[in-house]
Amino acid sequence: MMTIPTPLRPIAHAESTPPPRRDGWWRTNRLALVALLVLVPLVGVGVWWNEWYSYYGYGARKVTAVQVPKDGTIELGGATWGPLKSGEAKDTSGLDMPAGTRLLIASVPVKPDGTAVTCDSPLLVQQSTGREWAPLRSEVGIPFSSDEPERCVNDLADPANPASVKPYSMVVGFVVPDDVDGPFWLDVDPTGDGRFVRFSLNP
Repeated sequence: MMTIPTPLRPIAHAESTPPPRRDGWWRTNRLALVALLVLVPLVGVGVWWNEWYSYYGYGARKVTAVQVPKDGTIELGGATWGPLKSGEAKDTSGLDMPAGTRLLIASVPVKPDGTAVTCDSPLLVQQSTGREWAPLRSEVGIPFSSDEPERCVNDLADPANPASVKPYSMVVGFVVPDDVDGPFWLDVDPTGDGRFVRFSLNP
């Protein structure tokens, strides 16, 4: 007797499912991108403010210049300043001058108004670029002289005798490269005043 085989069950075809959707890179990282768009300007502003404030904040650097007339004087910060005398040192033999540099000398008469004044050492500023130079003295071999100080003298005053404050002159030297041309400014910053004295200098 012949046995009829049981028919094979048809193989069920798996239902076709669409592949999972893959978002693009921009969509995947949209939150990070939005955060960057917000944070980058904030960081930039924060860095700028920190640099500005460390330079100018709390009176660290005055921003208001009071220009002194050519060959003139000005009263500011408890003293009369000027007239400025300046020029280039012609003979630098015996000084430790770097090659390719020259020495500019400036003398600033200071006449205190009855009490001693204080100030930082003057700065030389190139007008076209804002580049600055601090005075050099012992660094190039110029000896100290109490008669020609580099900054305001505040130990001349006798509290019991204001007339003991005598006029004097600050004498400063600046070593600048040969290829740096004027005109320059000579800035003097008296303590206790929101402004600073600015002379024009063109040796």
